Amino acid sequence: MKFVFYFFIIAQFLNFLGVFAEKVTEDSSEFIPIKWEKVRKNEEKPLKKIIWKSYKENKSYFEKTNLKNKSKKNLDKAQKESSTWRNRTLRFSFEEIDMPDADEKMGLYSIGAYDEFNSWLYGGITLYGAATGRRGGFFTGGYTLGVDHQLFDNLFFDAGGYVGAGGGGAAAQGGGLMIRPHVGLKYDFSWSKLGLNYTYVDFPNGNISSDAISLSLDIPFSSLILNWEDDGLTVADYFGVDWSNVSRHRSHLAARVRTYSPASGNKTTSGGSLNNSLGLVGVEYSYFIDDNWFTTFETAGAVSGGVGGYAELLAGIGYRLPLTKDDRLALLPALTIGGAGGGAVETGGGFVARANLGLEYRLSPHLSLIMDGGYLTAPDGNFDTSYLGLNLAYVMETFAQDQKGAPLVETDLIKTTKWRFRPAHQWYFDAQRKVGVSLDMQLLGGKIDWMGGDWWYLTGQGLSAYEGGAGGYSEGHWGVGILGPSWNNLRFYGEMLIGAGGGGGVDSGSALLFKPSVGLEYNLKKDLSLQTAIGKVISKEGNLDANTLEASLVWRFGTPK
Repeated sequence: MKFVFYFFIIAQFLNFLGVFAEKVTEDSSEFIPIKWEKVRKNEEKPLKKIIWKSYKENKSYFEKTNLKNKSKKNLDKAQKESSTWRNRTLRFSFEEIDMPDADEKMGLYSIGAYDEFNSWLYGGITLYGAATGRRGGFFTGGYTLGVDHQLFDNLFFDAGGYVGAGGGGAAAQGGGLMIRPHVGLKYDFSWSKLGLNYTYVDFPNGNISSDAISLSLDIPFSSLILNWEDDGLTVADYFGVDWSNVSRHRSHLAARVRTYSPASGNKTTSGGSLNNSLGLVGVEYSYFIDDNWFTTFETAGAVSGGVGGYAELLAGIGYRLPLTKDDRLALLPALTIGGAGGGAVETGGGFVARANLGLEYRLSPHLSLIMDGGYLTAPDGNFDTSYLGLNLAYVMETFAQDQKGAPLVETDLIKTTKWRFRPAHQWYFDAQRKVGVSLDMQLLGGKIDWMGGDWWYLTGQGLSAYEGGAGGYSEGHWGVGILGPSWNNLRFYGEMLIGAGGGGGVDSGSALLFKPSVGLEYNLKKDLSLQTAIGKVISKEGNLDANTLEASLVWRFGTPK
């Protein structure tokens, strides 16, 4: 109740300041003078004589004109129907929950990205990780659905629920299924919303069950979505009369490979020495706020070094400094914080901080090679390491309703980049364990696909176990897929993945995994499909070699460039 009382008092004070500032602005506008100027009639340039000319010799003239006007109307119609600004939210939160052991607490942070389906309903992806306590390496990922309703001018009611999978850090998460309902209030500062929520974190097939008070920060943003069929609109046709208030922002999606070199004296959670170099693979997304400053989000997992199950989830800010006039070479210093742990790496509560410096070379307008190095530390653990990395980045453009990025040209063409998002559920049959007999397990996750053409795509995937006694087991993969021809809304497809996976007592060895599969896709409508597939998951150095079955939903969408 003290939290609620303080939140209400602060919200009302901030609301008073906002009303006062608005009143001052309105009052000051009354003193702006109005200047009048007489406009003289222009008598020096009378209307020129109209000359009539026959176009019988070129009958197609008027046909071309009418066709052009018709095309313009069709473009306007397509723009109204298919392109729209979608309101979205980036949410950060923190809460402290009670653990089964006496007097033990674990601090959980989260990063979520949500789509506002209408004025009161939102949903999207949320990732949770341990930041304080002694459960470094505890991560879950899943989906959130919530409602948002305005109570007063700046005060909002917020309620929702999260369902996900994961675990780690030797926590009592059982199979890994996590449920988290929340209810609370948010205060709107226009650029963000500060929230105070009551939450309940429960692992139904484990021993973790706790209520908590959560602080959240919502940062709103907007973006554009197109259908796959939309392509070739001009900037003016696409954005309408407000095209001059829209700017172009860079973003990139990168596949990462890194080598960690732990400092001497680093220990494992069991007290052993951590002397081996660690190999990690991962993915990073960076969005440029303006021409130079950018935000970055990344995740990675170990594939070598004997620390299968080690993973990271980081976010931060960086600066891009061009070194050449053609912008081909640039420096990328950045600072990131987040959670890390697992694989017996001693990161304490899980909080880590990293400083790094990257060198970017633009191979093409849409492809960059980034070499980077830096230092990562776990302040309350026993893990400090320098690292070197290599990143292959796909450079994209994102449009925003501001003038902080590169300006647009009215006649530029807007093209469509094709994407797919696939919420997925998988079954592993007789998955080999480090101790005991093989057992079935079930996983929940998501996939993002970049369509390189009509018949092939690149994919990034992440899944975590929620059933089968393997809580804490997670995977991350990169790969390529091939699509067959369509027949009666059916088509075959195949995928080949490589990535990292570990935790939960699953015998994945060094965590390097191969994952081939074949499947069948059924088209429901223009932008939705259902998929089912069979395949294998194979560990390079461990004994994991299990048959897999998958069911997933496919959502097709486009982003403008």
